[in-house]
Amino acid sequence: MNLRIGDASAAERNKRPIFDALVTWLADARAVLEIGAGDATHARYARRRLPHVRWQTSEAPAHLRRLTAALVDGARDPRLPAPLALDVRGAWPAACFDAVFAANVAHIMSETAVAALFAGAGAHLNAHGLFCLYGPFFDADETPGEGNLGFDRALRARDPAMGVRARQALDALAADHGLVCAARLTMPSDNRLLIWRKADSPRR
Repeated sequence: MNLRIGDASAAERNKRPIFDALVTWLADARAVLEIGAGDATHARYARRRLPHVRWQTSEAPAHLRRLTAALVDGARDPRLPAPLALDVRGAWPAACFDAVFAANVAHIMSETAVAALFAGAGAHLNAHGLFCLYGPFFDADETPGEGNLGFDRALRARDPAMGVRARQALDALAADHGLVCAARLTMPSDNRLLIWRKADSPRR
């Protein structure tokens, strides 16, 4: 696994299994916000696999130029609006979404940023909307794989604030923001797709 946000090779490898799962979960979605869209690999693939969805990309301000350049070919496609600069610890867009999606971001965020990610998702999902988070995770109910253990060590050696997150800790964050577990899907290369559903009433 690569340590960078939006690594193109990882996104290219994982896009098909991710969307094989998401097509069912997002069958009724109309607006999705992607956090940390990188080089837009998933966004461009979503245009084919989820043609009914308006896929709003976003990226940390320092990486926005790369994302914007990657979406030039789809600039006139209303399903791929202009990307947003979004630091999850700051202000989020005013709109609400049917789903928030993020791939391979939680392990390169600090715990504070991960908490902000869940707070933002909880606040900006429509009623019964979905927060879909893909990546490597530890789980107290499972023996961790050597790959994820080594990846976690490499992350923490690079930056002690980073690291593979525990599924139980994420479930606790989700519960704090009105999100309940909907699915825990096993994915290739010891990854998971974790899905939470918003259980509270629509925002006014």
